[in-house]
Amino acid sequence: MVLQPETQPAHADNGFGSAWDALARAEKTSSAKYHLVRQPDHARVSGDIAQQLAIAGAPAVDDDIVRGMSLHDEGWKDFDNGSERLSATPAIYSGENIALNAEGRPLSFLDIKAGDFLRAWRGSIDSAEAVAPIAALIVSGHFCRLGEFGISLGTYPVQDTQHVREFLASEEQRQRRWLRLQDRAESEVQYWTDVLQFCDLLSLYLCCGSKESVEFPQRIGPKGETVRLQLQGAAFVLSPALFAKEVELAVEARSYPAETGVPSITIRWRVR
Repeated sequence: MVLQPETQPAHADNGFGSAWDALARAEKTSSAKYHLVRQPDHARVSGDIAQQLAIAGAPAVDDDIVRGMSLHDEGWKDFDNGSERLSATPAIYSGENIALNAEGRPLSFLDIKAGDFLRAWRGSIDSAEAVAPIAALIVSGHFCRLGEFGISLGTYPVQDTQHVREFLASEEQRQRRWLRLQDRAESEVQYWTDVLQFCDLLSLYLCCGSKESVEFPQRIGPKGETVRLQLQGAAFVLSPALFAKEVELAVEARSYPAETGVPSITIRWRVR
């Protein structure tokens, strides 16, 4: 799940911070109420963002790439709807099948242990492979980058580190096969992986409810510059502009604790 706490974390208003740091603060914040966004739904917002991109000089986005990005968290579906229980991550379950920690706080995707997230990653890559080789390449590349980053930070226990290394080795083999099955150069595949990671992080940032001014690590602007995002009035504004016009994005979320007679709400954002 992506958590949007009703009580947003405090932050210093001192310019543009890291979008990842803003996301992590929101996901770790304790709140009396939350809106919960299922990861497959957040991923569809990522695809909506990709479809709207209009970056001068960039390769043209096509349907296979958009569909791959829209499915990049599909492997989380059964975990997020409660039909499959977490096995490696300590969790208790509410009456609505929401995974909670020992204090009763909903579990964020950042709380999930390797034994569970690797199953979700593989399921997501398999869903992308059913679309096209390029979709599989960029989704696999996305998760390999996350795994490599986690190892570099020493995030995982020793046994989990070994499992992530095995995942990386397996995906490297599959990526070589997918690369031969399509006609894009590896440099373009890496570019689209950058785009997926930008769209993923922008969607996560929106879903977590942050209002912080942030910048993104992916340099996908028309001149390879850092992309920044700032709330101006009722709209989030990207600099440099990556869309041809202002767009409206939306996602379904559920309330926790559940509100009687309100199974879900629609959260909307304007971005330009």
